[in-house]
Amino acid sequence: MLKSFKYAFSGIISAVKYERNFRFHIVLTIYALWLSRFYDFTKIEYSILFIAISFVLVSELFNTSIEETVDLVSPLYNEKAKRSKDVAAGAVLISALCAIAVGIMLFLNSRVIIKIYKYFASSIVKLFILVISVVLSIFFIFFLFKTKKSNCHSINREKQ
Repeated sequence: MLKSFKYAFSGIISAVKYERNFRFHIVLTIYALWLSRFYDFTKIEYSILFIAISFVLVSELFNTSIEETVDLVSPLYNEKAKRSKDVAAGAVLISALCAIAVGIMLFLNSRVIIKIYKYFASSIVKLFILVISVVLSIFFIFFLFKTKKSNCHSINREKQ
């Protein structure tokens, strides 16, 4: 049983290390959860938020798994391999659009947005922490890990 958890965590860590889009979704998750503390969400609203976030992260993990498997079994360009990758990417897009819709419904409240603005504008330290968090997030997404690009990945995606 413990080995199963070890393998699962290894897969998640691998996605964090090698998949820039997964890191992007992780950062958005952290900001959504951090900003949610300014809202008076009900348990149901938090549940919807967690389901939307999970839907995106799981879709991204499945997409990565499909892409890796396709690259393994089809090292040269293949139209079916390309379609498989495109369909998996489409699933991520649909889940992300759903999460955006949920985010708009939950977070688009002018009263709370003004409250958040006043919170950060009230202190140079709070504003500094926000700016530093954005800079660190950009570094985490784009520069911390080298994104693994196999030749198969580009061959099965970009050849026309």
